[in-house]
Amino acid sequence: MAKDPYRFFRIEARDLLRQMSEAVLAAEQAPAPDLPPRLLRLAHTLKGAASVVRQPGIAAQAHAIEDLLTPLRDRAEAPGRADLDALLALIDVAGDAITALDAPAAAGAPTPPRAESTGTSTGSGSGSAAAAYERVPDPAGASAVNAGLTGLTGLVGLPADAGTAEPDDAGDPDPIGAILTIPQLMPEELDGLLADIARTQGHLAPIERAAALLRELRAGLQGQQEALAGPLARIEDQIERGARQLARELVALRDGAEQLRLLPAAQLFAPLQRTARDAARSQDKQARLTGHGGDVKLEAALLNAVSGALVQMVRNAVAHGIELPAERIAAGKPPQGRIELRIERRGREVLFCCADDGAGLDLEAVRRTAIDKGIPGAARLDDDALIERLLRGGLSTARRVDALAGRGVGMDLVRDTADRLGGRLTLSSRRGEGTTVELCVPLQLAALRAIRVGAGAVAAWVPLDAVECVLQRPVLNGAHLIVGDELLPHLPLADALQPGQTTAAAPRSALVLRAGGQRAALGVDALDGVTSVVLRPPPALLPPSPLIAGLALDAAQQPVPVLAAEGLIAAARQARPRPVPAPPRTGTILVIDDSLTTRMLEQSILEAAGYRVHMAASAEDGLEAAQRERYALILVDVEMPGMDGFEFVARIRGDAALRHIPAVLVTSRNAPEDLARGKAVGADGYIVKGEFAQNEFLAQVAQLMARSAGTVDDDAAVEEPAA
Repeated sequence: MAKDPYRFFRIEARDLLRQMSEAVLAAEQAPAPDLPPRLLRLAHTLKGAASVVRQPGIAAQAHAIEDLLTPLRDRAEAPGRADLDALLALIDVAGDAITALDAPAAAGAPTPPRAESTGTSTGSGSGSAAAAYERVPDPAGASAVNAGLTGLTGLVGLPADAGTAEPDDAGDPDPIGAILTIPQLMPEELDGLLADIARTQGHLAPIERAAALLRELRAGLQGQQEALAGPLARIEDQIERGARQLARELVALRDGAEQLRLLPAAQLFAPLQRTARDAARSQDKQARLTGHGGDVKLEAALLNAVSGALVQMVRNAVAHGIELPAERIAAGKPPQGRIELRIERRGREVLFCCADDGAGLDLEAVRRTAIDKGIPGAARLDDDALIERLLRGGLSTARRVDALAGRGVGMDLVRDTADRLGGRLTLSSRRGEGTTVELCVPLQLAALRAIRVGAGAVAAWVPLDAVECVLQRPVLNGAHLIVGDELLPHLPLADALQPGQTTAAAPRSALVLRAGGQRAALGVDALDGVTSVVLRPPPALLPPSPLIAGLALDAAQQPVPVLAAEGLIAAARQARPRPVPAPPRTGTILVIDDSLTTRMLEQSILEAAGYRVHMAASAEDGLEAAQRERYALILVDVEMPGMDGFEFVARIRGDAALRHIPAVLVTSRNAPEDLARGKAVGADGYIVKGEFAQNEFLAQVAQLMARSAGTVDDDAAVEEPAA
């Protein structure tokens, strides 16, 4: 393979241009007097790098940027609108020149000569901008999207136009390709590195076997040659520690090598912000794009394949969604339209969502256009069918045909991208409020932070972005978990991954998951730390499961499932409580608590275990109930309005008819003096809500119920009520 003389220059130059473009776009939103010095430093760096690789044309563009900025810096003046326009134009031309280096003949291609200086402008900022802009040739007419993405093909192994939607007008330049920075790493380089790592990891096995033999040898020599056994033990320890350290380093190296294939989705934001800005300018509108989910890491191939579709989605939002400033003000909206691009991973897929706060779709106008075009049955199509027809292309409600809209091919190209990638495209709209377009495509590789969990012999990764919190010693209520005042569906990990092979033991911890606006809890026995993992698709022969998002390799190169939060939540909501053996119970339990949640929780647990339960909302009501009914056990809260739990227990211990009934205090107070006071008033047990464990609770209840029934001897004498 021929050595690429511009490989590192392209990476550095595109990064410098990206920083410049982001700074200029930010300055459009708020005055930035410090912008000229910052951009001068970046332009100077670009000029120096271009000179080193003998690219005088690119160096000339950087020098033109310096010429524009120097007077502004000297006057400590914030760039005006014309200055910013000129800066972006210069950045575009430099980006085109860098893109041209991707072509095979770039090394021998002539470079444009440096333009002659026309002298220092003494006019306004806009005048200096115009002078600087005139010295720079116009951008090439070809679409900058595909041209810029050509540099990705070495990395991703795809043709530059694979799954990429052309803009409506091929002559309308777009900066996304020129600014998008993708590392020029070949997949075979990474594959070779990963293969070397795997071979090195294979060398660990003989080391581990040698350590095992040393252990056996030391054991055999222990009784015969104590002097030799000591040194052997030290050698054994050194080998084992070295092997463990090597294994850790190899795992870290492997993960790092795999993640070199992945890029943060934020790479797309600045170019798409520029796309929105330029599209709005062309139609005398105001619009700003904000990005969310930029930390999601995706394969460069995927970013390459969807970038053109995202450009089209943003352009459509401006052309068909965002209104003119006067129209927005009349509708009670700010003059500047808002476009939000959200990127998020959902199980084995990634979602690209583009939403605007514009006028929304005029479906009646779409219907009239469809009728005018002679589309069969257009008059009878309902709204959903009409939107589906709109996504197939050939329809446009634009008032005029221009470079941005009017030909009716925009969304057709986005849909074509979805079809090429095996994904799906959906559109929803509310008149007067805006439109949302969602492109969802399958993942091949993705990096994510995950927490490793276990239950028995089962291990799995749970994406950290879906974990709301972790609870130790969770309080269970059948198939639900109590979180504050809320009952959440609960699914044990062992039940999820090994149905029919679980035990009755309750999980030691629970992860509260959130996804798609819903919440549920996953019960686990072990939490083994958080790390970054590379999500891989499951093998084709593995039956698909809504619970499994993919696989990630552990330190031993073994695949471990990465769970899908959406699937877990759905499964938890459909799960039924585990069958609880319910031996015959006798007697009734009285639960006294002013909290409805606590009463319902205790009632549910006790009834699931086979007990009859009565409830009271206050100690006064509970005392009346105890005097009317015969109870085998009373559970009473300590902190209640009026009579508290301590006083209640003292009252029944002073009542000859009630003093024999076991009473347990349930409270959030666990201070030693509270425990001592409970014992002093005659409580038979003391349960702290924050330390509640269902199995221990039921065991204590069973013991006290048995004592109340007289089936278990107790050291403490029970005084029978007087006849």
